Amino acid sequence: FGYFQFMPSTMKNYAIDYDENGYIDLKNNNDAYASASNYLNKIGWNSDQPCFYRINLSNKIPKKYLNISAKKLHDKKKLKYFKKFISNHDNFDFINENLLVAIITPDKDIVPNSETLNPAYIVFENYEIILKWNRSLRFGLAVCTLKESIRNEL
Repeated sequence: FGYFQFMPSTMKNYAIDYDENGYIDLKNNNDAYASASNYLNKIGWNSDQPCFYRINLSNKIPKKYLNISAKKLHDKKKLKYFKKFISNHDNFDFINENLLVAIITPDKDIVPNSETLNPAYIVFENYEIILKWNRSLRFGLAVCTLKESIRNEL
């Protein structure tokens, strides 16, 4: 229901009356955005960590490390382990390389004749928090991209 398509149980547990008018209205910007923020916060969102970064993968990466499904990300490793397979890893040297990450290649299953290694992303725990909301690799990328646009606004 509402802008963020809350399920009834999510509404019951996380929706808030941000504008304090005595009614939770998830079609009202104030209540909807505050409720979405509350939900993400309560399920473990960490505002001090990234969500994802686009990467350029070496063709030497074992295929077992590539996630094409959002059902369960597999073969997570510390970022420092994967750096040997990422040609543009210097672009995010500022990130703690001990953070657990997974690699996703979301187009492989849904775009005919797509490349196996492109596009590719390293994803962090915040990305997995988004997947608890909606188990779609592309949804996770879209929400994390939106997050960068409205950083610290809520």
